[in-house]
Parts: sequence; structure tokens; C-alpha cells
Amino acid sequence: TLLDPTRQPLLDFLAALPEGVGVCVDPGAVFAGLAERDRRAVVAATTLWTSNLAEARALTGEHHPSMGEAAAAVTAHLIDAGAPVEAVVVRDGEKGCAVVAVEGGRAGDPVDVPGFPQEAVDTNGAGDTHCGAMVAERLRGVDWVTACRRGNAASAITVTRPGPDTAPDRAETDAFLDAQE
Repeated sequence: TLLDPTRQPLLDFLAALPEGVGVCVDPGAVFAGLAERDRRAVVAATTLWTSNLAEARALTGEHHPSMGEAAAAVTAHLIDAGAPVEAVVVRDGEKGCAVVAVEGGRAGDPVDVPGFPQEAVDTNGAGDTHCGAMVAERLRGVDWVTACRRGNAASAITVTRPGPDTAPDRAETDAFLDAQE
């Protein structure tokens, strides 16, 4: 598999996590290269799944016409796998993302969070920026929709710059969001 040198350390890391520690999975191409048993081990530890639409489709093996339907299907897949999932986020470029919050093992309805279309210079790093900004907001105590909106804004800024290391800071994201209202 693609992760042969790091496969066992990843599995050891997941197995050693203390109870209650959240695991955010943003799968990327490497996830698809894992053996099925290893993908199941990662899924079983997932508290937050965040991916693009293609990665969501790859996980469920189904074609979902919308990011909301994909987020709902991924959520069902994770719940069925026994994952301690709290939320699923599926991104679709400038369209934004859809989020499904899970409480008490029950999935809520998918909520579409509109993006902020920009003239893209380089989309490299946009998903990582979205994930980082969104998780940072959740750690500040905001709800999933608000956190996703901030991730969408940060990603919108990122795609206007060349190169993958172009995430905005908090003040820049605040200014961008203020300009949208």
C-alpha cells in the first residue's frame, strides 16, 4: 500500500489514543491506498470526517449528486462502522460544503454552507485550509455551520494565491467575512 513505511505507526497511534480524544480524518489520496482493514481501523476512530465530494464517494462506493447527500451517506457509513463520529463535512469547491452534525449517535440533517466563489489562481491547499480553519473555530466553541462558514472563507482566500502554503490568518479571514456582509 502507499503507506507501508508509516502504516504501522498510524495504526499504533490510533490504538494508543486515550478515551475521548477526537480524530479528524481528511483522507486524501493516501487513504484510498490503504488496505481495507487499515481503512476500517481509521474509520472506527473517526470523530470528524472532512473530505471533498470525490473522497466521500470513494468511501461509500456510491455516486452522490450533491455534497449534502454525500455527507449524509458518509455519516451513515461511519455510524454503521461504530465510529464515534460527531460531524461529517463534505466540500465541493466554490460551492462550499455540507455538514451533518451527530449527537448521541443520531445524525442531523445535512446543512449546505455556501462558499465564496473567487477567481482561483491555485486550489492546492484549499482543503487543508478549510479543515484547519474549521477545526480551529470548533475549538473556540462555535457550532458546526459557523465553523464551516469560516473554513469556506479561509479557503476562498487561499485559492487566490499561488502555492500550497497560503492560508490566511484569523484577522484576514475576519476582514474577508466582514466584507461579505
